[in-house]
Amino acid sequence: MKKTLIIFSILYFLTSSLLALESGEQLIKSLQNKFNSISAFSADFMETSNGKVSLAGKLFYGKVNKMRLELKNLTIVSDGITNWSYNKKENKVVISNYDPGDPSVISLEKIINDYPSQCNLIVGKEGDTDILTFLPGKPGLNFKNAKIFINPGSLINKVDLTDQNNNNIQIEFSNYQLNKNISTSTFTFTPPKGSKVIDLR
Repeated sequence: MKKTLIIFSILYFLTSSLLALESGEQLIKSLQNKFNSISAFSADFMETSNGKVSLAGKLFYGKVNKMRLELKNLTIVSDGITNWSYNKKENKVVISNYDPGDPSVISLEKIINDYPSQCNLIVGKEGDTDILTFLPGKPGLNFKNAKIFINPGSLINKVDLTDQNNNNIQIEFSNYQLNKNISTSTFTFTPPKGSKVIDLR
């Protein structure tokens, strides 16, 4: 009898693990299919660092790693090769090379397409929101764990990331507009006339 209970317990554990793995793989597949079908999007966003709002504004995103953030006094632009950071108050532009290895760079493309194969996945749920927790399966990734909150439309509502220094960063997205006709010029930046330019390239 005890042996039978042990066997059933082992079978239950293995079945639960396999179902969780399958569920995680299905979620990732749906998320990847949705994300990879989108050529560009815009959304409102808010970034919180260690519980305090650090950035809020409008995000424009395009393939590959093209991004534009429009904040109250700051515009940050990247074409995936060059970064521009324009401080409106100081009328100053800092230009630098895009560095995918920079720990401060959060790439949605990497999170969605690259990280799943390098991480162990834990599946969870809050109401109708699916939660995928990424735990690095090998050294080299710039975070301890990352959670993505996925709505029923297979879009990311929130990214919750804890880096190697135990800093917590949360980015929330809302008011998505998908496959907008966003000009390529959105992802480049020309310093305004009279602005101070600091070129770090």
